[in-house]
Amino acid sequence: MIMNIFSINVSVYDGVMDNKGTISSLGDFLFSQERQYEILMLRHLSSKEERDSWKRKLPQATIGGVFQPTRSIQNIQYRSGLICVDMDAKENPAISDWNAVKEQLAVIPQIAYCSLSVSGNGLFAVIPLRYPEKHLLQFRQLQHDFYRMGITIDAACSDITRMRCVSYDAHPIINENAIPYEGIYMEPPKVRRYLSYRNIRENDILSEVAACCKQIEQRGIDITDGYDQWLKVGCSLATLGEDGRDFFHLCSQQSMDYNESKTDKMFSDLLKRNYQNINIGTFFWLCKQNGIQMK
Repeated sequence: MIMNIFSINVSVYDGVMDNKGTISSLGDFLFSQERQYEILMLRHLSSKEERDSWKRKLPQATIGGVFQPTRSIQNIQYRSGLICVDMDAKENPAISDWNAVKEQLAVIPQIAYCSLSVSGNGLFAVIPLRYPEKHLLQFRQLQHDFYRMGITIDAACSDITRMRCVSYDAHPIINENAIPYEGIYMEPPKVRRYLSYRNIRENDILSEVAACCKQIEQRGIDITDGYDQWLKVGCSLATLGEDGRDFFHLCSQQSMDYNESKTDKMFSDLLKRNYQNINIGTFFWLCKQNGIQMK
């Protein structure tokens, strides 16, 4: 017999400062209307600080499971097999009618519950997972699937210990027969980039960087060992502007952990920043430390 999704137990907390909590069924948490008037009042407060202050005092639940004696990943007693995803206005500025979005989501058979968030300016949805032990990978695929629908879900929902604030919705979407979500994120195959050394003028900074990168490529030297080192290489090469992007990929792909999309995003982010204490000399110094001969 299939257990009713809403009878599954979760940990419930008396506000965000409570770290011990009690055990309650998902249904008791979601369907309670004890805080209805507080929530409706909160939605009319003009100050975000006031809204956040009230929100922190409201009951919270870890939809991902039961945690004892305290809420931490090490103390998970069992996984509920559920995930809660948040959609808010901050990350979805083009959406203004959240009730309309809720009705669109109602046709998705994997959504067991969908409600307005406590602010009334967003939604949250509870979804059963086929593979609870692969919580993070299933979340990442959910991110991808929602994005294709034009909705960005909060990345923080990947945390199984994340608290969900109680809310109120006069017309939530309820589906006791929701089917488990089966999507699992798969890393795209690694595509090795090859740098063309043609059309690089001699006797300038780019030619010196290219000469170092050629040795890095030929000898398979990883100068990006560890996140801090990777960041330094990226910051240094970002001082070259877009000319540094392919060099950064070449250096990064010497690592077993190379991911093309993450590397590309990192470099794009670094181009927007200004690390005044790092210049291209940092790249040359790291090369020298790794036995790469300078011109």
